[in-house]
Amino acid sequence: MSELWFWFRYTLLYSPLLWWLVFLFVAVVLYPRLQRWARLSHAKRRFIEGQGAKLQNPQNAEARFQLAHIYAEGYRWRRVAEYAGEAVRIARESPLYEGGPPYHFLVLLGDGLYHTRRYAEAAPAYEEALKAKALAGTTAALLGLGKARYRLGEPARALEILKEALHENASTLETYFRAAQAAAAAGKDDEAAAIGAEFRRTAASLPRFARQQRLRWRLAFLLFPLSRHVA
Repeated sequence: MSELWFWFRYTLLYSPLLWWLVFLFVAVVLYPRLQRWARLSHAKRRFIEGQGAKLQNPQNAEARFQLAHIYAEGYRWRRVAEYAGEAVRIARESPLYEGGPPYHFLVLLGDGLYHTRRYAEAAPAYEEALKAKALAGTTAALLGLGKARYRLGEPARALEILKEALHENASTLETYFRAAQAAAAAGKDDEAAAIGAEFRRTAASLPRFARQQRLRWRLAFLLFPLSRHVA
């Protein structure tokens, strides 16, 4: 035991490499998570202080949507599905929403269900969103529906939907990866390669301030033979 402690103390504990690894782990993994948790806690506290009374009203769909949106920023997807689901249910029953639940309610519900792996429930939510009135385009619903259809084992259908999303908005980098992923799963390797080439042109043309997670999707395409199965 003393020899093991001696080895640990002088080989690891005092090793600069170990502390560099610890620093990298904290900087890359722990710090962003703690920062996100702190932002979520602060935003939720401010929301409860300012909108808590509205949340107590069982007929207030907007307050529930806003809380679901706050949880989405913190990646708390089960809570997103819960509160967005309540917002959609209330909107369906309320005469204030004559056209049914708004587009953004349904997309957020779909996102919550998708990220909790409830793909069979997420797909209808996105499909309903596509039928609702959308003021700023339907790219988010198309992307979500394409991803859900892919996860449900329908890569050819997913590819059609994702190509439609690219036709509507050609600057969303994730859509290129998801479309290439679906094309490869459908056995269309040439089309997947063409989508990858178009991705590289688009990524290079985006301005620096565009928040598109360029590094993430570039790595995903660089490691495509592996990442297409796990991402």
